[in-house]
Amino acid sequence: MALGTDLCPNSYWQYFSWCHTFLPYGKKYYTVGLAAVCWAIWLARNRATFEKKQIKTPFEIVFSMCSFLMYWAGLQQGDGVKELRSGADMVRSSTMSMMKMCEAARRPIEGE
Repeated sequence: MALGTDLCPNSYWQYFSWCHTFLPYGKKYYTVGLAAVCWAIWLARNRATFEKKQIKTPFEIVFSMCSFLMYWAGLQQGDGVKELRSGADMVRSSTMSMMKMCEAARRPIEGE
């Protein structure tokens, strides 16, 4: 839902098809986005496996992914910096909105 859809790709090729459908003008960032997701999952897995720090919420992985995208934006040239940072900000703000919705759903209704 962070990108406005609940459709989830199930394979490498579906990922690229999904990106083309929902992010048609960001083709040069498809691989960077996939690398950021994979790296964030890998690091979360390592923390859980080797440091015994369990993942409390999947939002941790999304925010880690956004951090990678922001960092890697500095490696881009020209408008690439602004575009990649803008994309990371969009995912981060959508995720924060989703976190608020999830928190509101967990709270008991007053009077119950």
